[in-house]
Amino acid sequence: MNYSELVRAVQEGDDRTASKLCAEALIILKRYLIANYNASPEDAEDAVQKMFEYVIPKIRNDEITNPSGLLSYMLSGVKHAYFKNLRKYENDEVDSLDEEPESEGLQLWRLISDERKRILEECITYLKLHYRSLAEFIFDHPEADSYDIAEQFEISVNNAWIRKHRVIKQLSECAQKKS
Repeated sequence: MNYSELVRAVQEGDDRTASKLCAEALIILKRYLIANYNASPEDAEDAVQKMFEYVIPKIRNDEITNPSGLLSYMLSGVKHAYFKNLRKYENDEVDSLDEEPESEGLQLWRLISDERKRILEECITYLKLHYRSLAEFIFDHPEADSYDIAEQFEISVNNAWIRKHRVIKQLSECAQKKS
């Protein structure tokens, strides 16, 4: 697919062409999440929708300067949206579990969560010092976005976003090896 055509259609207000090209991209991006992150089709579609809600205004405001790099940008955006949705769902689920009496099923889930936490803590120790402090900040402040991270570590917002995703990737790879 030629993503420069999508940029042109959005910038020129050609909604029909933009919708057609977004529908084609939706299929590719959904498959990417399903194949690489084991996302359900529904979760993948939600993540793609959220990514488009972010990317389309950026295209309209001429903030996308490299149409040939749009696919890479969308892949990163859809992955970020998917993981953000997962974190939100897990946090909502944990909040509701705290209000219910403990059952055998919930006890097992708590053991699994404790094991995942232990693995993550171990993986954090393998990170370089500056990544380790960033990971600890992210876990202590899960609502922090790139702007908060940039302010905390006195780096640019772009650098904060890149570092955050590098840390998440390294932790994910380590956790998969340990599981």
